[in-house]
Amino acid sequence: MNVKKATKKNSGDVPQRTRDFQLTREGIPPITDLIARLRENYDFFSAMDEREIAWILKLCGRRSYQPGQRIFDQGDIGNCFYVIVYGEVVIRRGDTKLSRLGQGDCFVEMAILEEAPRAATAETAKSTLLFSVERDILAETLPSLGFKVTTHLARGLSKKLRETNALVED
Repeated sequence: MNVKKATKKNSGDVPQRTRDFQLTREGIPPITDLIARLRENYDFFSAMDEREIAWILKLCGRRSYQPGQRIFDQGDIGNCFYVIVYGEVVIRRGDTKLSRLGQGDCFVEMAILEEAPRAATAETAKSTLLFSVERDILAETLPSLGFKVTTHLARGLSKKLRETNALVED
């Protein structure tokens, strides 16, 4: 009987199967770059290993946008959040620009927690590829990962609420 000895991986190692998965036909950006950025910037991704993040990305909807295209309008009901694979997205409320987001950024994560009207409009600033992470995929297809995402989103919202309460009390 042939038994392979398990080897310990460095925490930064990405399994070969994950490295071989391409986000786009061109392979740009590399999945390892996007995973690193997501883990660095978002608590709910930092709690996942590379394999889990790759599973989510593989199940995402993909949509390309030209510069100036609307992704959604303020008031639209949302059931997903977005990951920017490449490009730029501008978030506006009326004529006021609230933020400009780029590769590896996520936006409208609260749509995973509840179906509510979008608080702002999102449009692309240049050619953009977005992955949409649907609530149903997290709840039904990957419930353990969905639990991790929603738990971390709830913790983040709770932290912001405590900080706001502290400001109001002062």
